[in-house]
Amino acid sequence: MNVLVAARDIRVRRALSGLLESAGYCVDGTTHAAGQEPDRDADAPADVVVLELDRGHDYRDLTVIERLTSRGCSVIVVCSGPRHRTAVLAVGAKACLDKDDAGFADRLAEAVAAVTGPPDHRLQQT
Repeated sequence: MNVLVAARDIRVRRALSGLLESAGYCVDGTTHAAGQEPDRDADAPADVVVLELDRGHDYRDLTVIERLTSRGCSVIVVCSGPRHRTAVLAVGAKACLDKDDAGFADRLAEAVAAVTGPPDHRLQQT
């Protein structure tokens, strides 16, 4: 499974990637915008996109979610507070997680597992 982390802030990209990797998932790439997939074949989009919506998001973010899901990607949205939940789920996101929730790390791993299945721990053997 190809997992792409998309967030405008590099610190958020690193944190989300780290959480996923600590749960056993292999992050295939990161980008500042989910609509752009650098160093990836446009015909082979990510299977899962973890997309962070910052506080300044707008309707274009919903369009990105719609476009990704129409291409066959599963989108897991990360944001602050529950106010965006209904809108992002209505356009096709598989989950909308509150990054301020105390159990966020576990919920993120659970959401990715619901889409991809459990992580392949063979990837972590050295």
